[in-house]
Amino acid sequence: MCIIVDANRMGGFLKEPYGEDATPIHKWLKKSGHLIYSTGGSFTDEVGKKAMQKLMSYAQAGRASVISSKCFENFEKELRSNPEVQSDDHHILALAQYSGARVLFTGDSRLMNDFRNKNLIDNPRGKIYSDCRQATLLNQSACRRT
Repeated sequence: MCIIVDANRMGGFLKEPYGEDATPIHKWLKKSGHLIYSTGGSFTDEVGKKAMQKLMSYAQAGRASVISSKCFENFEKELRSNPEVQSDDHHILALAQYSGARVLFTGDSRLMNDFRNKNLIDNPRGKIYSDCRQATLLNQSACRRT
């Protein structure tokens, strides 16, 4: 069971004490959940050095998988030329396609539309975790841990 956290939610996700929306994710990560994130590319630039260090501690604890952007660069390249993509978050979509993660924590409405688009994310379809009311999604998230 995996989740991707978009850069626009990363600060609130990592800041302690955890906010109302991030708390269910952290509880889930301690039990059976898994965070998927990438190194390199625009994600690293967006989240910053301190956030990347904290994410590395999740990986060292076995609660996260770090995927090199080189692993999914072909997916990202295809998405950049796809006219259906509305957001500028090709790296997030490519990471989901590569990893199989189908739950995304974001507040970006264009990315939400892309993530729910059957032509971009399918088998199973992408789902959005935008606040703590969607905590049940965490138990439905699947992925291929890479």
